[in-house]
Amino acid sequence: MGKKLIKSTAIGVASLSSFVIANGVHAEEAVNTPTSPVESPEVSLTASVDIETVSGVIVTNGTAVVTETPTEATVDQAATIKTAADQAVTVQTAVVVDASVVEENAANVVERATEVVAEAETNKAEVRDENIANAETGVADTQTAISEAESKATQAAENTAEAQVKADDAQAKVNSDQAAIDAQETVVDNAQTAVDNAQAVLDGAGKETITAERDDAASDLEVARADETKAQSDLTKAQEADAKKASDLATAKDTEATQSATADKTASDLAQAQADATKAAADLVNANMAVDKAQKALDGTGAAAIIAERDDAQADLTQAQADETKAQSDLATAQTADAKKASDIASLTETQAQQQTTAKQTTGALAQAQADAKTKADAKTAADNKVAELTANIAAFDNLTTPKLSQDVINAYKAFVKDKSQSNKDALFDAVNTWYTTDMVGYTKTMVTPVDTTVVDPANMTEEQVTALYQYYVHIGNAIRRQIWGANNEDVIVTKDAVQAAMQIAKNYTAENDNTGDHSYTALRNDGNNNVSYNSEGIAFISTKTTTMTQLYRNIFSMSINTWAGDYNQNYAHITNEYWHFPRYAGSGTVNVQTSGAFVTSVTPGGFGRAHTIQFSDNSGNTIASPYDTTALKAELATAKTVQAQATQADKQAQATLASATTANNQAQSALQATTAQLTTLKATADQTPAAQATLTSATTVRKAAETRLAAAQQAVDNLNADVATKTKALEDAKSVQAKAVAADTSAKATLAQARTTNDKAQAALTATRATIASLEAIADQTPAAQATLTSATAARQAAETRLAKAQQAVDNLNADVATKTKALEDAKSQLAAEEAKLAQLKEAKSTSEVVLAEAQSKVEVLKAEEAKIADEIAVLKAQLAEQLAKLAALKNADQVLADAQAELAKAIKAHTAAKATLDAEIDKLDQFLKNQRDAKAQYEAVKEAYTQAQIVAQRQAINDAGGQPIAITDKVGKIVGYFDGNQTAGTKLQPITYSRVEKYRQLPQTGSQESLLVLLGYTALAGLGLGYAKKRRRG
Repeated sequence: MGKKLIKSTAIGVASLSSFVIANGVHAEEAVNTPTSPVESPEVSLTASVDIETVSGVIVTNGTAVVTETPTEATVDQAATIKTAADQAVTVQTAVVVDASVVEENAANVVERATEVVAEAETNKAEVRDENIANAETGVADTQTAISEAESKATQAAENTAEAQVKADDAQAKVNSDQAAIDAQETVVDNAQTAVDNAQAVLDGAGKETITAERDDAASDLEVARADETKAQSDLTKAQEADAKKASDLATAKDTEATQSATADKTASDLAQAQADATKAAADLVNANMAVDKAQKALDGTGAAAIIAERDDAQADLTQAQADETKAQSDLATAQTADAKKASDIASLTETQAQQQTTAKQTTGALAQAQADAKTKADAKTAADNKVAELTANIAAFDNLTTPKLSQDVINAYKAFVKDKSQSNKDALFDAVNTWYTTDMVGYTKTMVTPVDTTVVDPANMTEEQVTALYQYYVHIGNAIRRQIWGANNEDVIVTKDAVQAAMQIAKNYTAENDNTGDHSYTALRNDGNNNVSYNSEGIAFISTKTTTMTQLYRNIFSMSINTWAGDYNQNYAHITNEYWHFPRYAGSGTVNVQTSGAFVTSVTPGGFGRAHTIQFSDNSGNTIASPYDTTALKAELATAKTVQAQATQADKQAQATLASATTANNQAQSALQATTAQLTTLKATADQTPAAQATLTSATTVRKAAETRLAAAQQAVDNLNADVATKTKALEDAKSVQAKAVAADTSAKATLAQARTTNDKAQAALTATRATIASLEAIADQTPAAQATLTSATAARQAAETRLAKAQQAVDNLNADVATKTKALEDAKSQLAAEEAKLAQLKEAKSTSEVVLAEAQSKVEVLKAEEAKIADEIAVLKAQLAEQLAKLAALKNADQVLADAQAELAKAIKAHTAAKATLDAEIDKLDQFLKNQRDAKAQYEAVKEAYTQAQIVAQRQAINDAGGQPIAITDKVGKIVGYFDGNQTAGTKLQPITYSRVEKYRQLPQTGSQESLLVLLGYTALAGLGLGYAKKRRRG
């Protein structure tokens, strides 16, 4: 059977197996093991069947005939026989499948072995001296290429290592910068805490927090000192470890130098021993041939072979002389090339040194230009931001609205304060009423006030909040007074003394707890400040709930309008106190001191809230500048625009310088990279002289061996016609030379083995030392990290000391006067600004370091890619060398390779023949088992059907015997499967006749009423609805 037919058979068996197994499972489901024992019927065998047959059945070629009514035990027996036949087919099918796999594998082995024999035959046909020589040349060329590639790999690894050192240094710089930033951020945080504490001290609040900060700072200082001490200890240990590593590395490198020299010597000795062994082997071959020729000359035979040998030897000598001459020429060429390479390397090395200096200078210039450009760009950005900020602030203040009195109101007001007659009072009311109900309608929707969402507690306002509200209240009042008395009217001012006096008055109102809403002259007089005294006070009632500064600004605006509308019954006392009876001009003599104003809130323990508008006579001189006067802002904006123009020009110049520095650096780096690449290529190029010298040495050895061979061959020819004595003497001389050649060959082989062992040991020792050096160099120095940790710890300790000093100063200032507290706050803010500026500088420095790091890492990645590329080239060359060596070995041992391949083919054919025979035998077994299965199935189905029909007949007869009317029960195809009594009126359990190896029907069904047909229909309906019903129950 051919191979394709074998595969087809296997496929057929597999398909058959699937079919048979499926039927076997069906049989198992249909025929279950009996639950009670039955008697085994007698079994008889027929000559035409290989299975057991039950009593009363004849089976022939898949057909079964029942000759007597079977019992249930007979049916069980037939089922058991069928199951056994099914199982036998299943088992044998698996055996056939396994055998087919073995046979196919064996056929594949034969196929491959045949291919190997064909390859060996092709190889034998190629066995010629020139092919062997070409193969040897190819091996030598590939070995040279590998050597050159490995030199490139070594240089590339050195380049990568050098670049990695630079990248590591750059990473260390970035890490150092980050550590400095982390330490400075702590300093900034501490400075911010100092500002917060100074502000709290000035506000007279947060005593517990300030004291707790001092205690925390003291505790943190102790931790920082301990950390610094540990860091100092760790630095000492790191320095000791690095010193030991450096010592071990120096020792290892000294050892490497010694071992490298030894390895070079043993490698040279091994090469010489290899050459000597090659020559000795060639001399031995020649000596053997000389003995053979001398013996034939003495015997008077082989003259033609002797002459042919002399001619071959002459031809080989001529070729060897030509090869030696070429090798000498190649050596001279190689020496010239190597001399030029050395000269080029020296020249390029000098050029590289100059370019490195230039590149270092341009790199420094570029770094300086980058830093300067960033500084100038930051300055320009800051100037732009300042101009934008001032412009926005001015616009914001200019956009604020103030109440605008009508001219009628102004005229009526002036008339009233001059003469407070009833008619003037009424006239003022009419003017105000007209203004309020026309011009001021919906003013709350159009007024523009400052926005500040800070939450305010009317019972606990801070001095900063009170000052801001004072300033806005005075700004609104001054705007209205200018409308009445003219632009030259003296403005009410805000002073620090007035702010503090007003806050004290608010405290007085709170302490008095008067919830009537009246003025308290006691509270007004006891303001606690000798530089101010109140002139007037206005009171408005407010909610005591927390609100926002924005809402209070809006309330002040509304009060300035609503007071005009609601002051008639107070004879306009509030507005005349607020906006005065006559103008006041600075230096006019109308006022001896300045008037300051205040707005403050108070809340009594009884829950009564007041808003106080107070005017003071003020001679303190501690004026707080108004933020609503944009004159100073506009002057500052003009200055800012001048600075902006200067910064813009400086930025342009810095960017131009940066572009120039970038170009110069790119050119310098490009030139350096080109020179470095040339140097790398030259250094990675192996010297040609060693290989050329080795080739010449080999050629000289071959030439000398050819001369010796020719001399011996010529001597054999000369001896052909010599006398017996001369021939005998020649044979003896040849045998003497042969003996010496044998001894020389043995000695050379021993020397070669010893040289190889010595060289292997030297190379192994050198490799181990270099591995030690590599492992030591791979260990990063511990000192830099330890030094960085110490630097960070020292900075942290210094920051902790500064923090403690500031915290202690804050505690000391708790009971200091206002001036001292104010000075402390200003100093803290100044220190915070300085530390934040230092932090910004550190971040800028880190940004520059990160650029350098990115460039260094990018260069490392490029060099690693080059290393990987060279490694791939070496892998390809080594694979090529392995193939070439295998080819060379095959050429040199063609006869043995062919013989081995033919032997393997014979073994494969024998194994396949055995596997094929086994498969055929197993298929034959399966064929028989399939026939048995067919017969067993036929017997079982025939017996089961006969048994079922007998039971149906018995059921019908039982109904007749009982005087009933048998009604047939049929299946869906109309086949009778049982009977029931049509005369019964009581329900009966319908039992169609079926065979089961589990349920044994030992008696006929009992008959009852004539409702059995309805019962049957009911069962059928339930069977149809059963699935749906079950699902509904599950959902329920």
